[in-house]
Amino acid sequence: MDQGVPYEGGRSVWYGIPRSTLKNKLKGSHAGKPGGPTVFSQQEEETFKAYVMTASCYGFPVDEMDLRFIVKAYADRKGIRIRQFRNNLPGTDWMKSFIKRHTELTVCLASNIKRKRAEVSPTVINEYFDNLTAELNGVDAAGIWNYDETNLSDEPGQKKVLMKRGSKYPERIINSTKSSTSLMFCGNAAGELLAPYVVYKAHYMWNTWTENGPPKTRYNRSKSGWFDQVCFEDWFFSTLLPRLKNACRKQVLIGDNLSSHISLAVLEARKETNISFVSLPPNSTHLTQPLDVAYFRPMKVAWRKILTQWKEGRGRKLASIPQDQFPRLLSLLMTKLNEHSRENLIAGFRKTGIWPLDKSQVLPRLPESAACASGAAATGELVSQSFIEHLNTARHGGDDKGVERARRRKVCAVPGISIAAEDIAGPSQVPSKKARKNARNQATIDVGANTTRSQSEAENPEDARASDGDRSADDSDVEDVEPDSDTSTTCGVARSNHMTILPSERDFVIVTYKGDYYPDKVTSVKKNGFEVSCMVKSGQYWKWPSKLDLLHYPQSDIIQLISEPKQISRRGLFSVPEMADK
Repeated sequence: MDQGVPYEGGRSVWYGIPRSTLKNKLKGSHAGKPGGPTVFSQQEEETFKAYVMTASCYGFPVDEMDLRFIVKAYADRKGIRIRQFRNNLPGTDWMKSFIKRHTELTVCLASNIKRKRAEVSPTVINEYFDNLTAELNGVDAAGIWNYDETNLSDEPGQKKVLMKRGSKYPERIINSTKSSTSLMFCGNAAGELLAPYVVYKAHYMWNTWTENGPPKTRYNRSKSGWFDQVCFEDWFFSTLLPRLKNACRKQVLIGDNLSSHISLAVLEARKETNISFVSLPPNSTHLTQPLDVAYFRPMKVAWRKILTQWKEGRGRKLASIPQDQFPRLLSLLMTKLNEHSRENLIAGFRKTGIWPLDKSQVLPRLPESAACASGAAATGELVSQSFIEHLNTARHGGDDKGVERARRRKVCAVPGISIAAEDIAGPSQVPSKKARKNARNQATIDVGANTTRSQSEAENPEDARASDGDRSADDSDVEDVEPDSDTSTTCGVARSNHMTILPSERDFVIVTYKGDYYPDKVTSVKKNGFEVSCMVKSGQYWKWPSKLDLLHYPQSDIIQLISEPKQISRRGLFSVPEMADK
């Protein structure tokens, strides 16, 4: 049938709708909503919506199942039975219709933030912007800089793929590790981005680790792979300061308040130049850090695509990214980011309210703001004040300090041998100040005694230690003395329940001898014990005697397996780290 030719019966016949219905619709005779009546009244549904919106604004959003049980509890509490629901529990169809009726609600993924971040209040943000207003007085967009460090991981992330329907464990063969490389980025409110600064996790640097990277990129290394104070100082003086020195006006540098970013050398350099440092409020970088808000997310998305392409091609046989390949991949990433780098930086400074200076960009994202709870505020009388106070306490924390952790002690467990709570000595007790002082004084006396003993043993070690003969389990008990620290150490155990230790030849162990501890080396394993080569004390270190000193020890006197002593001098002195707390 030709759509352009009017049908003889008109639209009423064409759509199968009575003519009177269309006439009433055009005249507005029926003001009610189409369809059957809802299970709950409009006032009740508005109450459900208000509670859902208020809970989400305070950081405790409910999911669909939570709301269904809330509705069930409401019906049960009223003592009514809803025939459309099974046991008064709404179904998924009612849930979909409820969301469709209330367009202010939607279903989306929620990101997780720590409680410390959630405790940021409008008072903190207002104070921050008050201070920032004074600092930015007379500074243009090109003089406001933000720096932040991030990392690029070796994990390409998940990817949607086509699989046979019903596959329970879809897998993709691609190498990945948990390693990452740290980078420092810095840009201003005008959209200018400085070259990145790379920090590898390594002890040494190689020339191939710096080739084929982005222009003007600098490279460094640290033991942890993160920025320490040395790396931050080098970045400041080699990358940032040369750029800021060329500016004639005041420059403001905004960043987090990490201790590694506070350096005396950097602060002194600030005095010589017209640079002001501004610290962001603690735990608020997700709200106030421009790079975090608008730059790092698209960077991570682009990096995962580049990494996946590389791992499926040239790097498919490599377990992780070699350092000599990282600069080339970083160059591809920066080329991709430069397409929208300026727009993203400007958007980040605008979203965080730094430029143009506008704290209303940040405050609406806090629960106490009126904009956040705009939907709930319209029906504020539907949400009880006690419910809001409960959410406020749950978000910002009450007066309680949480569960206090008990003092703990390190247990010298031997690899491969299990222990139980009964095998460990009794719980540690916190010594008083007087007791700790007496313990330190006694330790000083013991050091002098041990020095005298070690000197005599060094002269004639065989007479010094073999004169008492082989020791047995009948010797005096050894009590564990806890060191003066919050985390004490016990090697372990009551003498009656001594830990089972089975060292072998050439293993290094700690033995007990008349209440003292000595590092020795196992030379042979006997049926009734072990034969060990004994070391002697030399000041605060240990050494092997000039004449081999072999003694027999029962298994009960073997306390702990240790690593091989490390020689620290040409005079034959050795360091035994495990003896530090003995």
